[in-house]
Amino acid sequence: MSTDTMAAPAARTARAGGRIRRRRSRGEHPPFRLFHLVLYLIMGAGGASAIAAYLWVINASLKTNVDFIGTSPFAITDTWSFGNYLEAWQTAGVATYFGNSVLVSVCATAIGVGFAVLAAYPLARVRFRGSSIVLAVIVSGLMVPWMVTFIPLYLTLQDLGLLDSQLGLILVYATYNLPFNVYVMVGFMKTLPRELEEAAAVDGAGPASAFLRVIVPLLGPGMASITIISFLNNWNEFFYALVFITTPDRMTLPVGLWQLNQAATYGSQWVTLFAGMMITVLPVLVVFAFLQKHITRGLTAGSLK
Repeated sequence: MSTDTMAAPAARTARAGGRIRRRRSRGEHPPFRLFHLVLYLIMGAGGASAIAAYLWVINASLKTNVDFIGTSPFAITDTWSFGNYLEAWQTAGVATYFGNSVLVSVCATAIGVGFAVLAAYPLARVRFRGSSIVLAVIVSGLMVPWMVTFIPLYLTLQDLGLLDSQLGLILVYATYNLPFNVYVMVGFMKTLPRELEEAAAVDGAGPASAFLRVIVPLLGPGMASITIISFLNNWNEFFYALVFITTPDRMTLPVGLWQLNQAATYGSQWVTLFAGMMITVLPVLVVFAFLQKHITRGLTAGSLK
């Protein structure tokens, strides 16, 4: 193959890049295509349906049971019964479920993120034979379905005396999120220049000191992303909490809502259930709304050089 033939694709790429830079410098935007319109319509429809669902739940939670049963489900309430939230919080036990979810989710997230950082550092920064195999084994945990794990986990917690305890649920949640956390942190750590550790070694810092004083302060975006995602997963997890926790005072919010659903089915306390749903989803919406930039930045940092 001649040199001119090999240089042709590079020249075309350079010309295309030059045209894009000139268009951006003049304030011009790329041409709008029909595909963009279809994509925006689909995304807008998805967003509108999600907002409509939240508005419907808010509207239902502010009705009385008589209005909810006797009127159309889509009728706008005129009672504004904010006492439903107080009843759900105090009488229905949502306050207890909420506290249990905060305790379990925060502790499991802290343990999972801490172990993920410690495991990712040697896999990403230390050269040793078989590191890729170790990483593949850890990441393979993402491909194991939960249906395969809950029976061994149940028996293990039973043998350790941690069944029906919040500590057992914390350890299960921390382990469940570990493969994803390690995978993200390995990709993020590989983007950091190795000269940082070399400079720390020249200054007399050992491996542990370089890790704590040089590497850890730079892991903010990556740690923020896995922290938020792990917390949301732990907060919304239902099946493990249903199987491993049987005492009502130790149940988390998803299981507590399931209990409220049973009460609503047989006792017609629907508005209490919807009020509990809004109390459950509010922290998730607040956390994601304020920290979504950290999630995006942390997850994409590992793909950029």
